[in-house]
Parts: sequence; C-alpha cells; structure tokens
Amino acid sequence: MSSSLARAVKAKAKSVYARITLNRVTTAFFVFSFVHCFAQGIIQSFLFSIDAEYGTILSSITTIAGVPAANITYLEGGSGHLHLRICNDIPHGQPNFPCSDIFRSEVDENNFLNSDTRQAIALNHFKNGLVISPIRDSSTSNKSAGVTLRSGSRTVQLSQQCVQTLVYPEQIMHNSKREDLTFVLLQFWLLAISVIAIMHDSVPHTLAVLITRGLLTVWSGYAIWRTTFIEGNLQELMFKSGTPCSINIFPSYFTTRISYEIPDLILNCTALLIAGYLSWTLLQDYNAQSFKCVGAPKHINRINKFFMAVLACLQLEAFVLTAAMGLWIDVLMNTAIARISAHTTIYQGLFILTIILLIPWITMGWYAIHRELKVWMGIFLGIALVILSAWSIMFYSIVYRWTFMQWPYLGCFTVASLVLIVASMILGIVCRMNFDKGLAQYLHAESVLASSNFAPEVFPHDEEKGRMDLDMKASQEISVQYR
Repeated sequence: MSSSLARAVKAKAKSVYARITLNRVTTAFFVFSFVHCFAQGIIQSFLFSIDAEYGTILSSITTIAGVPAANITYLEGGSGHLHLRICNDIPHGQPNFPCSDIFRSEVDENNFLNSDTRQAIALNHFKNGLVISPIRDSSTSNKSAGVTLRSGSRTVQLSQQCVQTLVYPEQIMHNSKREDLTFVLLQFWLLAISVIAIMHDSVPHTLAVLITRGLLTVWSGYAIWRTTFIEGNLQELMFKSGTPCSINIFPSYFTTRISYEIPDLILNCTALLIAGYLSWTLLQDYNAQSFKCVGAPKHINRINKFFMAVLACLQLEAFVLTAAMGLWIDVLMNTAIARISAHTTIYQGLFILTIILLIPWITMGWYAIHRELKVWMGIFLGIALVILSAWSIMFYSIVYRWTFMQWPYLGCFTVASLVLIVASMILGIVCRMNFDKGLAQYLHAESVLASSNFAPEVFPHDEEKGRMDLDMKASQEISVQYR
C-alpha cells in the first residue's frame, strides 16, 4: 500500500514538474508567482509586526486605565470638524443613544469638553521599555484618572479623557493586524491557484489570478491613502496642542508603515504588469487548445470553459468566504463586540455550519459537473442557496451591519464572497443545462489517457502555433467514438 502510494506521489510530482517546465512561459509564470508570493508575504509580515507592537501598547494603556472592554469609538465629521464619541453599545438602531462625547475638533459654544492646553510633545520609540501605571482619582481609590507612562527617565501622564481617545487608534491597529495576516495567507493561496492554472491550462484560473492581482494593486494604493488619512485624524484628535492628549505616542509608526506600503505598491504594480504579460501569453495558448489529449468539438470546449469557470469560482470562494467568516468571528470573539452582541451563539453556529459544509460543497460541485450527476448537482445548488441566504440574513444583525460599515476590509471580502457564490450558482446552472452533451465522456477519455501515462504534460507546447505537438491521428481515433 505504501509503495503504491509512493509511486502515485512520485508520478504526480513528476507530472507537476513537467507541466511547470513545459515551456519558458509556464516556467516564468511559476517562478514569478513563487517569488512574488514570498516577497509580498515578507512585507505584510513586517506590517503585521509594527501593528502588533503598537496595538499591544495601546491595549495595555486602555486596560490599565480601566476603560471598559465593551467600549467602542464612533468618529464623525471631516477634517477640522471631527467628533469622537465613546459608546457602550452600537450607536445605531438603539432606543437610547449609548454614546458620550470625548472630543470635538471645532470650538464652539457647545464644546464643554476639557482639553489639555500644554504644548504638544512626541514620545520617542520605547527603546528602554515602557512602564504603565494607573493614576487613581483622589476622591475615590476605585476610579481611574488616567495613566503614567515611563520610558527610561522620561515620564508622561495621560488623562482619562486622553486614554478614551486612544481606544480609536487601538481599534485601527487591531483591524490592521487582521488585514496583514489575511494578505499573507492570500499570497500563498494565489500561488496555489497559479499552479492549478498551469496544471490544467485553465483560462478561468489564469483570469482569476490576474483579476485578484489587479484588486490587490488597487487596495495597496488605497492603503497608502488610508494611512495618511488616519494620521491626519490622529493629528487632529491627539497630537496637536489643546487636544485631550497633546502627545504623539507613536511618532515613528506612520513613517515606518508608509516605508513598507510604498514598496508594497511598487511590487504590486510591477507584479500586475508581469502577470498581465505572462497571463496574456498563456491565455492565447490555452484558447488554442482546451483539450490536450482528446480532439474535442467546439461545443465541448465551450461547455468545458463553463466547468473551469465554476472551479475557479469555487477555489477562490474557498479562501474568500473563509477569510470573511474568520475576520467576522475574530471581531465577534476578541473585540468589544463580544460584550455587545446578544446573539453570539447563533453567529458561531452559522460559522461552524459553513465551515462544515464548505469543503463537501466545493467537492460536490466539481464531482457533480465532472460526472454529470443530476441529483448531486441539485444538492450542490441547494447548499449554495443555504449559504447565500444565511450570510445575507446576517445583515439583519445590528452588530454585523455596524462592523461591515466601519471596516471596509471586511466589507470587501463579504461582498466578494457573496458575488462568488452567486457566480458559482449561475455557472453551475449553465453546466447543468449542458448535461448529456458529451462533456463527461471527453473528461473520462482524457483521464484514462493520463492514467495510462499518455499525459498531456509529456508533450511540449508549440509556442509559435499556440497548440501542443500531439499525434493527431491518435487523438482522432479516440474522439471518433463520441461523434
């Protein structure tokens, strides 16, 4: 048993290697995907490290100062007119407004908040460590009046109003950590999809990789703008003289983050151009020959493209839906939302149900179309409808809608997952309508040839003609029985 398994693994590895090294374009496409995956992963790891460092500092300050774990911040207004509130519940859809003012940047007759009038200072990076001590209110020993920060010989006191303001950047840092980690995993997922595209000469998979890289490039540009936007908000809320803090508690954070985000954007732009050229070359080749071993008529090639499109959607959905669920569950379990949510058990149950159904659902879709099994196809579409309906109903939840609106990253993944489910259902229905038209027989014939060591990867592509150098006589003999 072990020897047969070893032979199978060796044969598969040989097949993968042969497909990757089929010609210069496939080799370049794989090498590019591999190098870019690790380069991008390293940059995102650096971003994760600085977000984790400053997020930990802010969490320590707010915890020692006694800020309730159920508190969230709500920022309104634009530059020069920012209005920051702290809330113990979602500030929308509630009978009583659960928020109180922390700071308003405009000064008018209603600005009753007490701000620190001392000159703004910058607290340098904590090279000598940081000691955080609570300041107790003199009138009562149980109420916190702020914290004292000590780094080496430098000591700074932060008022309770300042500490409440720090809840806002604390939330941003923790969300940024989640984004960084998701991007690291996404790079490895893109590498896997790229290998699948090469293995199966798949037009949909190649397009999926190219579109995803385009979206990543757009997001990396947006991330630079967002970092400068957040820095501007914090400058107005915390760093300027007259603000509750009047202190820049992390002066090197934004410059360090931008220093990573600019190379990230350059790398993404360069990768998009290279991937665009390589993908276009591969697509020309793939369109010239959809079936490598079996000479398929045009209508079979068309049906097969729908089949491959379903596979591409399902494989992307496996990551996108898992990421969207993971981000939401992490927020639900590890933020103030955990203390606010009244239906956490239901949300956890939906998460567990989706995780249980996801892999069988994807496998069922592939198997049902590949074998043209009508009952299984019906079950596949039914499960897709259940998942789509369940996550659409989530928008009825106030805490989910709030998180969706306040965190664009979660919103993007959620919308993408719903779009992919709908696309999978539509393409699945199209494939179901084309059952009994010959696709299953051609896929079976191709699989028989591959298992007989008549695999497509042993034949080099003719790069000038955009097809494979096959023995057409053998191909016609195999395909004639299906005509």
